[in-house]
Amino acid sequence: MTDTRDPSRYAFVPGAPTYPTIVGGHGSFLHTADGGRILDGAAGAIVGNIGWGRAEVADAARDAMASGGYVVPLWPTPARLELRDALVDRWLPEGFGHVFFTSGGSESTDSALRLARAYQVAKGRTDRWKVIGRHPSYHGMTIGTMAAASHTGRQAGYEPLLLPFPKVPWDDPEQVLKVIEQEDPATIAGFIAEPITGAAGACLTASDEYWRVVSHACKEHDILLIADEVMTGYGRTGTVWGHQQFPMTPDVIVGGKGLGGGYVPMGAVAATDEVAEALRGSGFMYFTFTGNDAACAASLKVLEILEREQLIERCRVMGELLGVRLREALDGQSAVRDIRGRGLFYGIEIDVSRDAVVMAALERGLWVYPAGSGPVANAIMVAPPFVITEAEIDQLVGTLRESLDAVG
Repeated sequence: MTDTRDPSRYAFVPGAPTYPTIVGGHGSFLHTADGGRILDGAAGAIVGNIGWGRAEVADAARDAMASGGYVVPLWPTPARLELRDALVDRWLPEGFGHVFFTSGGSESTDSALRLARAYQVAKGRTDRWKVIGRHPSYHGMTIGTMAAASHTGRQAGYEPLLLPFPKVPWDDPEQVLKVIEQEDPATIAGFIAEPITGAAGACLTASDEYWRVVSHACKEHDILLIADEVMTGYGRTGTVWGHQQFPMTPDVIVGGKGLGGGYVPMGAVAATDEVAEALRGSGFMYFTFTGNDAACAASLKVLEILEREQLIERCRVMGELLGVRLREALDGQSAVRDIRGRGLFYGIEIDVSRDAVVMAALERGLWVYPAGSGPVANAIMVAPPFVITEAEIDQLVGTLRESLDAVG
């Protein structure tokens, strides 16, 4: 399939870079309108896990759409019930019996902020409204999630609209305790954190002691601990959830990206039975497309493929190989400051322009994800689909080395 129309008209902002028109994909590759292929070294926006071109996912969505239409989100459908049961019975930690669907990561994290407030109000604590975030961090592009996060580039210009939510360093447990006391625990509703920092920090990973302190402090003061697993969830780090690699005990788990596998806009917020029970009688407002039937059906198929093909274990194994190959290939590369990550979720901190490296890679048939904010000025992320092969990993790291060398 080819498409010769000018792609620049797609950009919303005039003068934005022009990217290749994508007409399809298979496995770890994207197919372009001019007949080329791009190795998708970041699974899009770190979304894809089962690889591209899975017709059975499309078939599942089609069947759901063909059998009906819009159903009010409060009403159950077979697909909604099946997806809820699959998550609660096989994917979520014990005690997480309540799931609220959304249309993506930003909706999920924004809902989690709202849930933290609703939980505290339901318990009669109307002074609790603050949600502590970490520096650096990224939780989405709603006004609420931008306020809870600390991503200088994506907050720039919006500051007058953002609530003054407190922030703590990503790696200092003593500062966590200090900020909680300074702010007064009686004003704090929640604490939101990525188990491993994504777009803002390119896989910054705090110590076990950090997570022990955070978990204990949140439990002591009944502050809801929200694990933002939009990037790290559904196997990306080699375990089902990223927080399972740390002594971190969340009350709320936020998921997006990997739940739909990149095929449908889908997200979910899961809460413990205790949190949900506190809302009894108060309700929790839905979005128009909460639990969209086609998205639920497609997500069920994504989870089925992940299970059937044991792709989380494959992610763990291939992730170990990716880490070895990255360190071998980039050893001695003058621009590389650090390589860090787990599973198929790696960040590479660099001393040159991340955008220049991304474009140099794209020119060579490789897509990697730009990242960095605050203390991490420039970084790229490597997070391919779980189906990537050893030969494709070698191609990825070789092309990345060439791209870094070309930029300087």
